[in-house]
Amino acid sequence: MTCRLIAETELTDEQDAQLRLLLAKAFPGRAAHFRQQSWWLARPQWRLILSDDGVPVAHLGIERRRVGVGDEDVYVAGVGHVCTDPAYRGRGLGLDLMKHLRAVLPAPYGLLTCSPAVQGFYESAGWVEVGPGVTMTNVYTGETIESFTHPAMVLGDNFPSGRPIDIRGLPW
Repeated sequence: MTCRLIAETELTDEQDAQLRLLLAKAFPGRAAHFRQQSWWLARPQWRLILSDDGVPVAHLGIERRRVGVGDEDVYVAGVGHVCTDPAYRGRGLGLDLMKHLRAVLPAPYGLLTCSPAVQGFYESAGWVEVGPGVTMTNVYTGETIESFTHPAMVLGDNFPSGRPIDIRGLPW
């Protein structure tokens, strides 16, 4: 297994096609979308990819952004599109990916939202739930969306938790 951090601008067409295939397999409910593009809402700036013989088997996207936490501005590395190929699950690759993420985190904190079903995985990797919720703004429509059903989680020490978080854009 090899792990590489690749800037979005340096992805080749072949790598993008491989990531689209991986994401479609990992997120079958959104497979049609991922067959068209390798990100969901906000396009990541970097990809952290674990590969087996050159084929991506685990992945996450990273976008560095200044967000609002209460009345404070905080730089975070927004993390999304976290997945492992279903054929490779149960081997600890997700935790390996999180270890690599700590080494390359381009901001003082990692920030993500997740479904309650996978919250335990993130906690086992050192992420901590913060709250009370996350506000997102659709930069195309100006619509504000509040999420209180998907826990907001942070990687890093001394995050100013307990205040509302505005990610100032689309979710990553």
